[in-house]
Amino acid sequence: MTFPCRRLALALLLLAVGACRGERHPRWPAENRLTIALESAPAHLDTRVGTDQASDRVFDLMACGLVAKAPNGDLVPSLASTWELLDEGRRYRFHLRPDARFHDGRPVEAADVAATFGSLLDGSVVTSKRGAFTLLRKVEAVDPQTVDFVLESPSGPFLYELSSALGILPRGTGPQEQNARPIGCGPFRLVSRTPERLLFRAFDGAFGGRPILDEVELKVVPDSTVRALELLKGSVQLVINDLPPDLVPPFRANPDFQVVEKAGGSYAYLGLNLDDPALSDVRVRRALALSIDRERLVATIWRGFGVVTETMIPPGSWARNDELPAVHYDPQAAAQLLEAAGYHDPDGPGPAPRLTLGYKASSSEIALLQAQAIAEMTAHAGIRLEVRPLEFATFYADITRGSFQIFSLQRTAILDPNLYRLVLHSQALPPQGQNRGHYQNAAFDRLIDLGAALSDRASRRPYYLEAQRLVAEDLPYISLFTKKNFAVMASTLEGYESYPSGELLGVRRLHWRRPER
Repeated sequence: MTFPCRRLALALLLLAVGACRGERHPRWPAENRLTIALESAPAHLDTRVGTDQASDRVFDLMACGLVAKAPNGDLVPSLASTWELLDEGRRYRFHLRPDARFHDGRPVEAADVAATFGSLLDGSVVTSKRGAFTLLRKVEAVDPQTVDFVLESPSGPFLYELSSALGILPRGTGPQEQNARPIGCGPFRLVSRTPERLLFRAFDGAFGGRPILDEVELKVVPDSTVRALELLKGSVQLVINDLPPDLVPPFRANPDFQVVEKAGGSYAYLGLNLDDPALSDVRVRRALALSIDRERLVATIWRGFGVVTETMIPPGSWARNDELPAVHYDPQAAAQLLEAAGYHDPDGPGPAPRLTLGYKASSSEIALLQAQAIAEMTAHAGIRLEVRPLEFATFYADITRGSFQIFSLQRTAILDPNLYRLVLHSQALPPQGQNRGHYQNAAFDRLIDLGAALSDRASRRPYYLEAQRLVAEDLPYISLFTKKNFAVMASTLEGYESYPSGELLGVRRLHWRRPER
């Protein structure tokens, strides 16, 4: 499995890295600012609408929710300083911080929280994030600093849904207005935006204190080799999970850089369109799974920065089912399943495929390499994958509207198993949710509903263990691996903390170590 053009580019880059070693040029900017490279531009700057990773990174900087994630995945207070459960678990009462301000100086009040979530409930803002709040009935402002969330029934994962859902917006703000002139209450405010760059300035009125950095720039650099070169020359000082894994070791060996590695919570998978005539047959889906050598994929393309998985629930989670049978690479068994499903070998042992399927992928180098590697593997079972790389915005638009047979993506920030409700529950079909492959299983739905209605983990766990077993049998997704996070940065950048999916939530604490004079 070789890709000569890429290998030549990497060889040149490795030489450049080696040439830079020993020069000991300063790895900090002249100003108190930080530039972070992104693979793609954010799709939308309204927290209710944007669902792609680049949009999430923007929200990490400029938005604030009621609760937030800590680096270890626990929940911590954010806009809400405290909260309590009332009405036997059917009402959450949040007490807002009195010092919270929007970037234009207005205080953040309970009416803003009610309006932000109310726009989802009344349908005035159409978004797939609505699918995470099927038990939420209304949001009421009790007084300017107190807001109640009224649920149809108790919900164990409700706080986790809040932590990864919406940043609070000023009441009356529509998606078009927010996308054009975004206002948040986070530690940084957006001051300028082009298709290639977003510049944020520290918000002096941020609750919890002003960030240490004066400015943070998000720079869109679609090509991974160019991102590495930008790091080398110092025009970018931080890249999180967005370099080809085989470029990480040279940076690790270079004293001008540091590499932070940690087990992550991002899940790489193939999404399947179950309305497709071929993929509606579970035998075809299982044949596809058997035809992919995931261990080889992780070892080669991803250079070990991943752990093969049978479930989207990350390793170490209380809800993970570690007893699911492993799907091992077996192209002969895959061919037998295709034969049983009616896809006969047209020329015996010859090269003609039994089945041809379309595979859409982002045009980023690593995504394309993965797609090419998978297509090479599946060919041995008689499945030809026609790989179609697309610029990310076009690719993501196709996925969200269901225009695909197979696609590859990574899902981030999996903190609670109730994510299954948003992505695979039959009531979460787009645009109300993210069940893009139209998976429908009444038994699965019932398990997810029962698990969500309980408050403690011990009671919820059996339902999610069984739900994962059903998904492993039905294969609406083909699990590839759970990613390991890695951040490559200048050696003089201090205060970095790794979050479960590489979030930028800790940027407010980053600072430069200046040379002694």
